Amino acid sequence: MNRIRVFINYKTTDMPWGGSNSFLCALKEFSTNLKDFELISDKHADFDLMLLNTAYTAPGRYISLKQVRRYHEHGYSNLFKYILKRFKKRQIKIVLRLDGLRRFYAEMPEAEGDRIQLSLIRFADAVIFQSDESLNQFKKITGDIPVQHYIIHNGVNQKIFNMEGKRFWNKKDKLKIFTTSWSTNPRKGFGDIVRLSLIDGVTVNFVGNWPKEINHGKVYLKPSMPQNLLSEEYKKNDVFFFPSRNEACPNVIYEALSCGLPVIYHPSGGTPEIASRYGVEFSDDLIETLDKVANNYDSFIEGIKRDYFLFSIDYVGKRYFEVFQKVFIDRI
Repeated sequence: MNRIRVFINYKTTDMPWGGSNSFLCALKEFSTNLKDFELISDKHADFDLMLLNTAYTAPGRYISLKQVRRYHEHGYSNLFKYILKRFKKRQIKIVLRLDGLRRFYAEMPEAEGDRIQLSLIRFADAVIFQSDESLNQFKKITGDIPVQHYIIHNGVNQKIFNMEGKRFWNKKDKLKIFTTSWSTNPRKGFGDIVRLSLIDGVTVNFVGNWPKEINHGKVYLKPSMPQNLLSEEYKKNDVFFFPSRNEACPNVIYEALSCGLPVIYHPSGGTPEIASRYGVEFSDDLIETLDKVANNYDSFIEGIKRDYFLFSIDYVGKRYFEVFQKVFIDRI
């Protein structure tokens, strides 16, 4: 059988730009070693299957529903090319990767991204949800999902995010806590990060974009940085703090786990699906939360080391391309 030609309809960037960009960078790199697939980078070239990523074609750029409908109906992004091909249809399978809905995790009921994600489902041959939470959010709006669908969590490039050179907490030094956010949305939990920084016996380090309107207290701030430098920041710390609300499947959790950090997380959204075996929920009593982490630190590290491969793009990417193969074979 010929190699299946896959076009990922998202222009990634090497600059820091959120979880989707990080995940798709890793997925593209993973695909380069697959003998049964060929990754196509030009949307005007011939390909067999297209992966759509949520509502975007690049960081900050929305998908055109009109173009996707044309791909669905006759296999080309514009009518002119279809005419040039003498109205010969090209059969392209469409797989849709869906995130959460902003109406749930950002309290934005009229978000354009939500409208696009919900509209794209009718053009998809298969849908990949990033978590049970992601699937359930869409079901609340659409009811049953009308196409075959799968739940596949995210994964990271462990050539970058790994435990090489990691020194684990000796339980004598101050506990070094790390957190990061590309977004400045208040629901990312910046106030909780500040509260944590004011507790004796801990140091809190942050990388990313801190909102100007929030005093950072005793939090040590660094700007966003490339992944290879970010991974070193993870490894300098002992625990990852993730106070963000209602996230569907936060990629940063997988980065932290791959770098050997147990997680203190907000018990909402899809985060507990990922983090519950490797950390603790945080409560209003942050001192009690820190005690739980300290008392169970060794068992969390043991679990992270045991399940290390499950956090990788090698594990997750294989599952993605198994879906691609199934969808492609179903068309024959």
